[in-house]
Amino acid sequence: MSSAGRFSPPTGRSLGRTVLLLLVTLAVLLAVLVMVGWVITHPLKGTMAHENSVNRWFVDQRTSGLTDVADVGTFIGQTLTGAVVLALLGIGFALWKSTWWPLVFVGVLDAGLGLFYLVGTTVIPRMRPPVHILQSGLVPDHSFPSGHTGTATGIALALAALLWAYTRVSPALLVALVVIPLWTMLARLYVGAHHVSDVLTELVVVTFWIWTCARLLLPARTAASDRAGTRAEAATPA
Repeated sequence: MSSAGRFSPPTGRSLGRTVLLLLVTLAVLLAVLVMVGWVITHPLKGTMAHENSVNRWFVDQRTSGLTDVADVGTFIGQTLTGAVVLALLGIGFALWKSTWWPLVFVGVLDAGLGLFYLVGTTVIPRMRPPVHILQSGLVPDHSFPSGHTGTATGIALALAALLWAYTRVSPALLVALVVIPLWTMLARLYVGAHHVSDVLTELVVVTFWIWTCARLLLPARTAASDRAGTRAEAATPA
């Protein structure tokens, strides 16, 4: 493979156009994140106070068993957990498929996750729910957006995107991965660390970001390749 081909994205787009599209998408999503945060904390501040009732409901449901389950959901969404899992996914698929694009994919994806949290918590300070929080050391006004939700969503959707691009796994199996971010989202509400709008906003923004990264940095999965794979499996002796 030529040096130029080695740096050409598997989508067929030029590297320059790919980088430009990624930067534009990132800028738009950051703007949307800040805009939503501003609306929540300014014009709709009084209305959004009703979200606290959701957190109080979760407080009423607390038990030692559910707290243990929530701790696992929080662990999944930790920054270190996400960095390790995404690195392993990138390295694993890169070695398996002998291409460095899975590493580029998870690296760009993770950089976006960090920017969403950094910009959101810096530009839009928001106090955490007025309930007893079952996690010490949290910055009081870093409620928006939920970084844990972003990390858990990144893990689940990165795995789904890699499997979709490089295997013929059934879409139904990929849908099951939605359990991962939902688990972390509910855990963050349960421990009282975030409002509902904090976790939902992060879920939507990160989902769009990962979808864009997958479209621009991973090979497309075509119906023709799926049919070819099905015929090959059918022809293999049992």
